[in-house]
Amino acid sequence: MKIVFRALMFATILVAGCGTTPSSRLYTLGADAGESDRVAAEKRRIEIVAVRIPELWDRPQLVLTKSANEVSVSEFHRWAAPLRSEIPRVVARNLSRILDNQTIWLREDFAGAKPELRVQVMIERIDAVAGESVQLDAAWTIRRAGSDTATVGRAAIVESTAGNSHEAVVTALRRALLRMSTALAKDLAAMPKGADGR
Repeated sequence: MKIVFRALMFATILVAGCGTTPSSRLYTLGADAGESDRVAAEKRRIEIVAVRIPELWDRPQLVLTKSANEVSVSEFHRWAAPLRSEIPRVVARNLSRILDNQTIWLREDFAGAKPELRVQVMIERIDAVAGESVQLDAAWTIRRAGSDTATVGRAAIVESTAGNSHEAVVTALRRALLRMSTALAKDLAAMPKGADGR
């Protein structure tokens, strides 16, 4: 009887072990701009109208590119917050630090505020290959308030990943977003003022 009981207990432990689900790892993106990234510019009120991301990346899981025609979705490696809301905030914080300007905001936060410049960003592509690189392609428009004329800018960025891990991919994406923010900041700093002084 004892042998049967022990066999049943052993089988129960095996089943329980096989049914254990691995815990998910959660990742965040931060604003990495520091004093060494500063771009000299006049302080102007800047509204970020939108920062759009590729639909493929608008999901909780990290997405890795395996080939030209195949991606993998990492069920156990997830974003702590939706990228469609986190990336715009990262860009806004980066710009604020790079331009040393506290009057940069997202439209959704201060819809009634009066900017001097309006910015729209479209991140057209993010390709992340573990152990290789993260590629980010983006375009943006900058308009003076009350003007239909836009200045258009682009950036194509490749950041190497320091290892095969998902964390290395996240770190490379943070660096790519910083480089994109720096290129955008330079275009903002170069914007001439209009006849009304804005």
